[in-house]
Amino acid sequence: MVRLRHTVNVAAVPRRWFESSVRALHDVAEGIEAEVTRLRLPDGRWLPELLLGEGGHLRPGARYHPQNDDNSGPDPDVTVTILAWDRKRRTAVEVVVLDDDPDGPGHMACTLWLASGERPREANLSVKLWAGGGTWAKYAAGTGRLRLDLGKWWSSAAGRGRSKATAFTGKFDHALASAALSVVPRPADDGRWRVTVTVRVKGRSFARLLLPLTMTIIGRRVRGVFAKALDDAARKWNSQVPELLRKDAEQLQSEINEALVAVAPQRATQETEGGV
Repeated sequence: MVRLRHTVNVAAVPRRWFESSVRALHDVAEGIEAEVTRLRLPDGRWLPELLLGEGGHLRPGARYHPQNDDNSGPDPDVTVTILAWDRKRRTAVEVVVLDDDPDGPGHMACTLWLASGERPREANLSVKLWAGGGTWAKYAAGTGRLRLDLGKWWSSAAGRGRSKATAFTGKFDHALASAALSVVPRPADDGRWRVTVTVRVKGRSFARLLLPLTMTIIGRRVRGVFAKALDDAARKWNSQVPELLRKDAEQLQSEINEALVAVAPQRATQETEGGV
């Protein structure tokens, strides 16, 4: 087994701000109205890149598709399905992406659920990758799952509870390896979060023997890459999050609405050329 561990200091996010932001996201989604397949904001502006394909807006079973790049209709290779929408209990959304490449068809399914939107307690993200037929198909497939216990996160980040209590966990499975992730926040002296990330990797099949040998040869470089990736992520977080925290729920809703009606550059060019 290989273990990688690194600690970074990042700007803390107040619980109250986080919870108000989650409510703002729900408010934006619930404020959208559906007219047949098209969706529009309360101010009347249409969402140019998302269409309702089936069911009632935000009702369990509702399915959405992005607009094709040429504005010819929904893209059936990408489907967003509402599994649950009850902000007091549970919100769950599934995204399925199909790859119809004849040389290696496959698909990816991601499911995100949150309990609850009013006062978030727990969030889960699961990912499954499937590949088409062929001898090597199993090596292009895998599963992953992330779980965030928000109550435990806020407690640990405030310095309460056991110092090794894991609030954020993950598990990843592949034909050649499995990996476990744990993330533990603790308070730093300057008011930020001191976050320790640990990844444990186990080889499977013939990789069980190759992994220790590989780490003997390039283990130092792998650990350096792992630490650098986390340091880079922390720098990006610290450069962007403080500005975001200065915005209240109303400002966040406004920016989300603007993002929803923004047209991708490629589509904007096509619309201009087409005289739309």
